[in-house]
Amino acid sequence: SIAQTRCFVPVARRLMSLRLASKRLLCKPVPLGLTQKKASSLTASLKEFSFGKFFEEKYFWGKANVGPFFILLFLTPMLYRSAKDMYWTRQLRKLSTEEIISDRYEWLRLNMLSDEVEAVLLASAPGGVAPLELGPSTPP
Repeated sequence: SIAQTRCFVPVARRLMSLRLASKRLLCKPVPLGLTQKKASSLTASLKEFSFGKFFEEKYFWGKANVGPFFILLFLTPMLYRSAKDMYWTRQLRKLSTEEIISDRYEWLRLNMLSDEVEAVLLASAPGGVAPLELGPSTPP
């Protein structure tokens, strides 16, 4: 049966076919008109990149593409400030939410205590508690 023949395929062969399939799926397609060699020259140049060679004075000012480097150097303060502002805004918003919830719980706890005190006082008075009035209830 098919299941039995699959079990007898060597493990190395299964791994090799899986590796080849994943390589085929993950590689980028080559644009029309270019050969595989020309398309891979960009990745090869990225692998050969060296910071020491790039920042060597003669190469840096003569041949290197310094545009991205100076753009990053110019925008670093703005990027840092923006990241810092985003971080602190998020932290303070979180703290504000926690404080609001904490204040609501504190308010609820105090009101529950005052309700309990009122209930104990009302229960302890033998004839009940007379309402507090300012002045006589009937005119003189």
